[in-house]
Amino acid sequence: HWEAGAKVFDRDLVDADPALNYGNWMWLSCSCFFYQYFRVYGPVSFGKKYDKDGTFIRKYLPVLKDMPAKYIYEPWTAPADVQKKAGCVIGVDYPPPIVDHAVASKECIEKLAVAYKAHKDGTNPLVGYKRKAGE
Repeated sequence: HWEAGAKVFDRDLVDADPALNYGNWMWLSCSCFFYQYFRVYGPVSFGKKYDKDGTFIRKYLPVLKDMPAKYIYEPWTAPADVQKKAGCVIGVDYPPPIVDHAVASKECIEKLAVAYKAHKDGTNPLVGYKRKAGE
């Protein structure tokens, strides 16, 4: 749920702006404004494309500063000897992935496809439903 992410940003960002924060979270979650739900932002591919050497990652995640560029965006794929040499062993110095992005994004796309079709067909039981606080 995008609302959980928005709350973290509201709480932790020094320059938090409600209009930008909530608008961006709705946009990126494809739950509002954006009908191309099949476009999934890749947490690995985006970095590889725009910061090949991982300069940003190395600065803000110093535990990964010595990880070879080849593994900087997916350190859990580095062989054990590479992790040890970099001083960053997955599961010890750095957490393992929470989800398998390929699986999670596929499931998300499938669920959004069903929701969009139900809305388009007029069969969505939640159309017109007003959520209660905390839902």
